[in-house]
Amino acid sequence: MGADLFSIGRSSLRTAKKSLSTTSHNIANANTEGYSRQIARAETNTPIQSGKNVFGSGVNIKSVKREHDKLVEKKFVHSIANNEYDKERTTQLTRVEDIFNEMNSDGMNKVLNRFFNTFRELSNQPENETVRSVVRDNAQIVVKDFNRIAESITDVKIQVDAKIGNAVQELNLQANAIASLNKEIIRLENMGGETGDLRDQRDLAVKNIADFGQVNAYEDKKGQYVVGLVGVGSLVAGGLVNELSVGQVGGDGVGAYKDEGKTEIFFKDRPDLPITENIKAGRLQALVQTRNEEITELRGNLDEMAHGLVHATNAIHRRGFINKPIPTDENGNINPNHGMGKITGIDFFKEPLDFSRASEYISLSEDVKKDLNNIATGLAPNSPGDNRIAIAISKLQHEKILGGGSKTFEETYLQSVGTIGLATGKSKINEEQSGGILAQAKSIKERISGVSIDEETTNMVKYQHAYDASAKMIRAADKMFDSVLGMMR
Repeated sequence: MGADLFSIGRSSLRTAKKSLSTTSHNIANANTEGYSRQIARAETNTPIQSGKNVFGSGVNIKSVKREHDKLVEKKFVHSIANNEYDKERTTQLTRVEDIFNEMNSDGMNKVLNRFFNTFRELSNQPENETVRSVVRDNAQIVVKDFNRIAESITDVKIQVDAKIGNAVQELNLQANAIASLNKEIIRLENMGGETGDLRDQRDLAVKNIADFGQVNAYEDKKGQYVVGLVGVGSLVAGGLVNELSVGQVGGDGVGAYKDEGKTEIFFKDRPDLPITENIKAGRLQALVQTRNEEITELRGNLDEMAHGLVHATNAIHRRGFINKPIPTDENGNINPNHGMGKITGIDFFKEPLDFSRASEYISLSEDVKKDLNNIATGLAPNSPGDNRIAIAISKLQHEKILGGGSKTFEETYLQSVGTIGLATGKSKINEEQSGGILAQAKSIKERISGVSIDEETTNMVKYQHAYDASAKMIRAADKMFDSVLGMMR
């Protein structure tokens, strides 16, 4: 009887101690990110039969399991990817929108309007050198604003490419961490060890991957834990890692910046097959979408405006004559031996200018830079009051030159700004909505897996009392055993 009491008491003592240790571990990790509450699950020992009677043999800890719901975890990870997509999308679109913000400075639209207005003023005073100087100065401002916007957009694109590269490095880091954890979890579970903490670490790594793209994590038929990006393929299968890499690929298509290239994502063992645009949700899709859609479209519109302005202005300006006396014969014909250099056919803006990168390379012609009198206002030579060229250039402001003859400069610019503004506004609304869904998913997860200090404190007192009671039972058994031994003496 004493031996049985000792055995039962020891099992009770061990169970209470393990339960108390688990509770202590929960309290210690109450604020640890990704930690799931653990529960020590007890079960009765196998009963002992003695004759016709069956006696209980105590208790033991069957397992220590974490409170975890796979479906809730999947929804949580899915919500992370969607919210990170909306957050990154809003960040990048806001940066692009700020480039065109005209609240505190003269934006492109105002600069272009002022440029055409100065030609309108010049048509009223075609011989006024001061007005000519204003025309050239405003033209230079137009050039600088085109260059500024083009450079700013390029900076955003370069930073987007850099963030894509950094994201791939982080993805590889997390994938390798998951593979290592997979190996360690299998090893410990084969030995009967506890792996709750390691599984929490693995779930946290999966969440970190979800920051960059939609994740699909599951156990395959062989029992291997597989983590992949939706639309791309597996990154981790058991202890194996399919790493990603990045590389620069040249542009293609109309107006592409072929010498600049762009960062694309590949699997290391398949460097000829880009997977960049296959990634769903997360920061990566937001970065790639902003680069390939908004930035590309804005660059194209800006280049179209610069290209159209240069060629339309030059086409008219070449027909005019310089603002200087030109030698003629008695019939009014220009003397072919005038020795004055170029007197007509002068470009206002520098040519040639290709469509690609037009906004980056636009500049005034050397003729206009060096001499104000090379700014043509008249359609005929030696006609001081002739203002037909200046009027024709000023009218370009309202002519439908762009978009295949369907849009003016102002319409093209305002449409571009409006499009990016609408996209930014929509992204902010989506961010709020996905943020709410994420908060809800996180709340559900916390109710299931989170640690309640009050509950754990109650458990601590309960297990402490159980431990004390078990110790008293062992002491009682010890006294009973001493009494029996004393009777035998």
